[in-house]
Amino acid sequence: MIDNHWTAGHALAGAHGVGDQLTAEAEVMISTILSDPEYLPSVAARAWRWAPEMEEVADTLRAADLPADMAEATARALSFWEQDKDQYDLPVSQVLSQLRKRPT
Repeated sequence: MIDNHWTAGHALAGAHGVGDQLTAEAEVMISTILSDPEYLPSVAARAWRWAPEMEEVADTLRAADLPADMAEATARALSFWEQDKDQYDLPVSQVLSQLRKRPT
């Protein structure tokens, strides 16, 4: 999934003439987030702000004639954690179980 997001991001950056800048920025980023499940409660606690941003990303992708499905799906998944706003101390198991519930 991350590779698909990166691909769409690079396509969008290219459509706006900033592809080289995105590549340069990505080259200096070092992240081990995917190897640390204990980071997930932090993601859930902040997801309330990212869901609307992902809807904006979807709109931007559509405007550039690029597929917006991934951004829309990401926004929906992030909305599952809306009830966990700013709760950084949730157990990882609870954070993962929230993905099985539909947002209300």
